[in-house]
Amino acid sequence: MNRELLTWFNGRLVPDSEVRIHHTDSGFSFGHNVTDSARTFGYRPFKLKEHIRRFYRSMSVARINPGMPPERMEEIALEVLEANLPVLDPDGDVWVTQTATGGRMRSTIGRFEFDRPGLLIATLPLGFADYAHLYEKGVHAVTPSTRHIPPQSLDAKLKHRNRIFFTLAEFEVKEVDPEGFSLLLDIDGNVTENKGANFFIYRDGRLRTPTTRNCLEGVSRATVLELAREEAIPAVEEDLQPYHVATAEEAFFCSTSYCMLSVARYNGNVLGEGRPGPIYRRLIGAWSRRVGMDIPDQALRGAAV
Repeated sequence: MNRELLTWFNGRLVPDSEVRIHHTDSGFSFGHNVTDSARTFGYRPFKLKEHIRRFYRSMSVARINPGMPPERMEEIALEVLEANLPVLDPDGDVWVTQTATGGRMRSTIGRFEFDRPGLLIATLPLGFADYAHLYEKGVHAVTPSTRHIPPQSLDAKLKHRNRIFFTLAEFEVKEVDPEGFSLLLDIDGNVTENKGANFFIYRDGRLRTPTTRNCLEGVSRATVLELAREEAIPAVEEDLQPYHVATAEEAFFCSTSYCMLSVARYNGNVLGEGRPGPIYRRLIGAWSRRVGMDIPDQALRGAAV
């Protein structure tokens, strides 16, 4: 049986290996692209509408017209997921990803014109083995010298794939610790985000997270804030500096794939008790109840396959 995943690409469902982006496509040549990704739990998409709404906001800012309403894109995403179910691990889960580019360039000087936008909707299995062991171990957060792009240059609320600054930051961090997670600062020394995750600390009786002035308006970030309200955990959005991280009782990253991972060390030093704390456990437990499965346990079982 052919186990190749299918991808919706410019109006057709094709084998993933047949997806082709031309070298003159503005997404490749200019970094003129936007993206968004939901994940599934038991192959049921979680907050797909919210991710697609954010995707449309990003396309609007990037001046990319997908030629369809959000409702149709959601339908296609579900069709792609359904088409791939026969070749997916029954106990696994996937990303559901949308990516749009400006299209092939007709003119880059003068009128600055492009052909019709490129649009891709795909599923990709979650890499449980990459992070399952970190639910109990916790992660090492490292602040690299590479700084986040200032919001005056590029608004962090725009979700795009033009992320070389994140990539360079990750190279720095991996030289310190092969399993390290980057935690970037902005040019004023405030904490921002990771290459694919928002960041929280717990300190002085409050959950604290950077404002969206300098980080992505994450769907997972919003979920954590919702869960905090349900759990009666006070939460604030404010500027944070490395001092606040180093002196926090707890800290964690949140992202679409792994949902939440606790921080055990920051820049080489033990953070808090050096293991997942009670606030983290309450929140990941509440998230697990919301989606009807034990999130860390699923990842551990998936990693063991």
